[in-house]
Amino acid sequence: MELLKNMPKKKEKREEFQFKDPRHQQDLVFKVVPIDSLEVVEHQRKPSNYHVTHLISSIERVGFIVPLVVVEKDGKYVILDGQHRFLAAQKLELKELPVIVVPQKLANLMMNFNIEKELNIREKSYVALNIYRQYLRQNPQILETEPVLTDSIEQAYYVTLGIGYEKEERLRGGMLESIMKKCDFFLEMPLEEALKERERRSERVRQVNSLISEIAQKLKEMEKWHPFVYQQILSFANPYKRKREPVEFDEMFDNLTKNLEEARANPEIILKEKIEE
Repeated sequence: MELLKNMPKKKEKREEFQFKDPRHQQDLVFKVVPIDSLEVVEHQRKPSNYHVTHLISSIERVGFIVPLVVVEKDGKYVILDGQHRFLAAQKLELKELPVIVVPQKLANLMMNFNIEKELNIREKSYVALNIYRQYLRQNPQILETEPVLTDSIEQAYYVTLGIGYEKEERLRGGMLESIMKKCDFFLEMPLEEALKERERRSERVRQVNSLISEIAQKLKEMEKWHPFVYQQILSFANPYKRKREPVEFDEMFDNLTKNLEEARANPEIILKEKIEE
């Protein structure tokens, strides 16, 4: 009996529960895993310290009851949804967390439809660009219009803006979105070619952003600045604000740039423009 008592205990096998999602009947697995086997997906957005603190308080009161959504990769579990809950659990020094393991094919879609918090346009653009680059590494010849990519990236112009944000953090992507959605769509070309075109487009977007800033500064020096001055400048310069049909990218930006350069030479013409939604 003494010998049996001193023998090392057999490692318990972790239980798991297999089930199918009710919409597409995809195979899912629920299990509890060590916290050190989890990692955050590389193109996740920057976490909010306020949100983590709020979750710590919630977990302390009611427990950790919402599983993380993960995908298994190279012996680790990569978190697709639940980054803030994971960080809160680390702060609380929890050793294990409940997870739902989803198929690898859902990884990019889950990043696009992240359900924890609505992303702002900068975050959407960064995520879209990183997903885009992931597909590029896997298959440079895949067309940008392939459904597997268009389903993973909400809007093509997020990729263009993502490249722009990498070079200019103060890019006014939210304001420029009304322009981009009319002219920047998925391209019928392989990703390795399409990326070069998106880099070119991002330079044109940054040029427009810079012109708007210059005009706003001139209006400020004229003591004509107001909180909506940037929107007023764009409203003046937008050549197709009443047109609903799609426009070619370069046609849009050629005319937009021309109008902004006119306003830079004579900022007072901006003041006559009514701001339009």
